[in-house]
Amino acid sequence: MQPKIALIHATRLAIPPIEKTFQDFWPEANTFNLLDEGLLKDIDSLSSQQMNKRFQSLASYATGTGCDAILFSCSVFSESIDSVKKTFDLPVYKPNEAMLDAIYQLAREKKDLKMVVMGTSQLSVDSLSSEIGEWSKTNHASIQIEKSFIDKAFELLGQGQSDSHDALIMNEVKKNQHADLIVFTQFSMASAYQQSQEVSSAPIFSAPIIAVQTLQTRITHER
Repeated sequence: MQPKIALIHATRLAIPPIEKTFQDFWPEANTFNLLDEGLLKDIDSLSSQQMNKRFQSLASYATGTGCDAILFSCSVFSESIDSVKKTFDLPVYKPNEAMLDAIYQLAREKKDLKMVVMGTSQLSVDSLSSEIGEWSKTNHASIQIEKSFIDKAFELLGQGQSDSHDALIMNEVKKNQHADLIVFTQFSMASAYQQSQEVSSAPIFSAPIIAVQTLQTRITHER
């Protein structure tokens, strides 16, 4: 049987990039999408407990379909996804979880890691930078983090102007060739990954690719 993977989103803009990533890297997987666009709208009005219940409700629906794993695509709900991990007995992944593991492994291997955390959402840039910074302090690693917020790109993508969205990201990548690593913070940036990698001397980590590869390895091993 094909492995069944639930993909849970807070924005519809994340759906095409992750679907294409599965097509490119794990076409055998049977994926389906759950979308709650109210999550981002309610992020400031709901308490942590209320948001956790919202996420657990989405996960409950997903597990009721008999899925083998859940992958969330929005990077600003770390605490709520942790609550899902504690509640449900199946592989549950944050959008950047597998990518962060790869970053931390690189930081262990390299004494001084200069990294640009790049995103089209200031919230996602700040959130991921903070998470990496906390890990660095706890593990006594030397990571220099530079933030790069690409204004207007997310709005362009929402208007269907993906070429203009990708061009803004590529231009920002070109400006940051001093880094050892460039990290894309959002699934919605994946459309610019291939072209950005072609113009960059620095490696670029894109969460969807690493997430799909990690899920494939884990699910295949456990079967």
